[in-house]
Amino acid sequence: MLNTSTTAYFMLKTADIICRCGMKYIRLWLMLLVSLLPAFAIASSMVDTLPSSLPTSLTGTKSLPISPSKDRFPENISTPEYVIFEPSDQATFSSETAASVLNAPVKAGNSFKAGDVLLKLDCRIQSAELQKAKAQMQSADMAYNSAKKLKSYGSISEFEMTKSYSDQQIAKAEVDKLNAIVEKCIIKAPFNGSVSELMVHTNETVKPGDPLLKIVNTENLELKLQVPSKWLKWLHVGTKFYVQVNETGEKIEAYVTKIDPEIDSISQTVKIYGGLKITNKHFRPGMSGQALFPESVDNSRVSGDQ
Repeated sequence: MLNTSTTAYFMLKTADIICRCGMKYIRLWLMLLVSLLPAFAIASSMVDTLPSSLPTSLTGTKSLPISPSKDRFPENISTPEYVIFEPSDQATFSSETAASVLNAPVKAGNSFKAGDVLLKLDCRIQSAELQKAKAQMQSADMAYNSAKKLKSYGSISEFEMTKSYSDQQIAKAEVDKLNAIVEKCIIKAPFNGSVSELMVHTNETVKPGDPLLKIVNTENLELKLQVPSKWLKWLHVGTKFYVQVNETGEKIEAYVTKIDPEIDSISQTVKIYGGLKITNKHFRPGMSGQALFPESVDNSRVSGDQ
């Protein structure tokens, strides 16, 4: 709606035109005025809705600088290099004998401590064979000791003495073999970690060489990546770099632990390995990220967890 000052202005203008131009132009002027009324009304309403104060960016006043985020990478860093998280230790256990699975107390995804029982095989037959072999070894020991006494009296030949010794060694080797098999019937964890894959089920029969389960060390992860070989002029064990984890979005610090002695002549890159400055329970093998290295030659050295 038109405000008072606008209405008064057009009324005065109309009167002035009447005085100067006469009645023949009044009709034309009124028609023009009526056609422009909607446009003036819209303009007036827009003026009324303008804010009382404009942003500082429009008035010429300088805006305050935006403070950088704490988790931003430092300035002057290299272009991102692809990095993957790998377990520092992993193992796949296979059966040493023909047996059935007696018990599997852990499942895929379960965590465990070093020394925990991961899987048991039913090795009662192998245990019985071990006891039999021990008895045979005991008999072979007695026979060899008797042969030594008889040899000292000249009652047996050198061949008989040698055969007695060989029988003793064969019996001992059989005991060692069966003892190793029986020990492998109970699989214990060699380190802290998690089960990545369980390949058998309880009561399932396995044969020698069949895979049973795979485990990984999830506590001490290792970073693996390829970097330009020209970086070797300043890159060394202990060089600090940064990793942005793709899965979590975290930005973490790491350091070089190993540098491969061989350079890929085709890509002109070298494989390096890194360790994390922090230990985080939700980091998992197979995660990936982007590694960035400070381009300055004066790289800081870090030696471990803080």
